[in-house]
Amino acid sequence: MEVSLGSLISVYTLSTGRRLFALAQVMKGAKEQGFKELAAHCDMAVKHDQKTRALETKWAAPVTAPAGQGEVQRIDHLIDRVLVSVRDTAQAHANGHDDTGKDSIPQKATRLLTAIFPLGVQAVTQATFVEELAAVDGIVASLKSEELAPIVEELGLERLTKRLAGLAVEYRAAQEAPKGDTLSFGNVRAARAQGQEHVLQAVALVLGKFYSTTAKDVAARIALLAPILEQNEAVRLYLRSRRAVQDVNPETGEVDPSAPPVAEQPAGQKAPA
Repeated sequence: MEVSLGSLISVYTLSTGRRLFALAQVMKGAKEQGFKELAAHCDMAVKHDQKTRALETKWAAPVTAPAGQGEVQRIDHLIDRVLVSVRDTAQAHANGHDDTGKDSIPQKATRLLTAIFPLGVQAVTQATFVEELAAVDGIVASLKSEELAPIVEELGLERLTKRLAGLAVEYRAAQEAPKGDTLSFGNVRAARAQGQEHVLQAVALVLGKFYSTTAKDVAARIALLAPILEQNEAVRLYLRSRRAVQDVNPETGEVDPSAPPVAEQPAGQKAPA
């Protein structure tokens, strides 16, 4: 059996601005009537939806790359250039000598390239950031190994090897740097749902205290619930006319064209983390 407040109390889902405006008025009326429990509840609900409003504004902000991603991309580009330079230098040695003996320069250059780029340099440069970092760590270790270090020296690759090793350290640091707070539309939707639940709880508090048919209780219900019922009626009219529900300025109650979108689905996608 469904006994949630949403199933028992018929109130349309109000936008954040509408909730803020209505609950601020309800809180004022509760204070005037000495209804401390309702006033405290509305105060809590308003603070919650102020945070919800901030989340909506952040979500609606122009898409930007996650913190640190720009630095990762910058270093990734430098590493790609160094890897290509290593490949080109070694290949130039392989192509520039006629000697094809076992210990010849072409043989050594080919051996080095096969060891560090078994699938070609593009297999490394086109990998994901994490995969490329792992590959570069392996390449640096190979270039410094007992087997390849003499060839690196003979081919004049010491500076490029040193440069690659330094970039690998920076690459790891950039990838492991804190990415900052993440925000998904799920966070926004959950905050909105909690805000709507606060509205239903406010209604329940009023009905629980002023439940009788006496003129006094009816008057109290009308006075306290009027701000919520007015917003409920406004939403009903929007839906009846098949128009998108517009949010309002939480201070004035006037329609606010610049307010964060009310839509239950995000209008765009965030950049990948």
